[in-house]
Amino acid sequence: MELFQPNHESRHAVRAELNIEADAFVFGMVARFDAQKDHANLVQALGLLKLHGVPFTCLLIGNGMDAANNELCGWITAAGVSEQVRLLGPRGDVPAVMNALDVHVLSSLGEAFPNVLAEAMACGSPCVTTDVGDAAVIVDAHGWVVPPQDAAALAEGIAQAYACFAGDRLAWQARQAACRAHIMANFELELMCERYRQVWQACMQPNKTKGLR
Repeated sequence: MELFQPNHESRHAVRAELNIEADAFVFGMVARFDAQKDHANLVQALGLLKLHGVPFTCLLIGNGMDAANNELCGWITAAGVSEQVRLLGPRGDVPAVMNALDVHVLSSLGEAFPNVLAEAMACGSPCVTTDVGDAAVIVDAHGWVVPPQDAAALAEGIAQAYACFAGDRLAWQARQAACRAHIMANFELELMCERYRQVWQACMQPNKTKGLR
């Protein structure tokens, strides 16, 4: 997680590059264009957010996240959110982009262990995610978990995140710090490797004992 950590300089640099105001509410999703990631669900949720007057900029990052993707661009146009969405394509500075986000969103309909959530939270970005794989375990009580394939629920989760962001700034900063602390305490690579080693040793112990008899 050394690459993924809070970095105010990166935050300001990416926002300046994209001409986004420092205090604007920005969320995004780092994921390739794939049916499993369910970008269609996310775009529908964006339309609902705009309909309900939530101000936002959404950054979409990853392979296929560009103007050449006619299917994605069609969804965005149909939802009426062309002005709110930035298609950034694949980027080599994902940690910097994570820092530019106030919230990371994952709209997937299926995952195993979505590393992107842990990476975002390590940068201090709270997450709104669908309840897939280990997402709820990663996010824990520090973000918002909604059912998959439910655009209204996803929009509501993002709206709740915005309300927290726009409300008590000290509470928001505490949430950001708690996100990183949770990841470093539970999912830091060396710690996870040590836990796997302990489990492996525990599993091997009965066999070793049996062989000595």
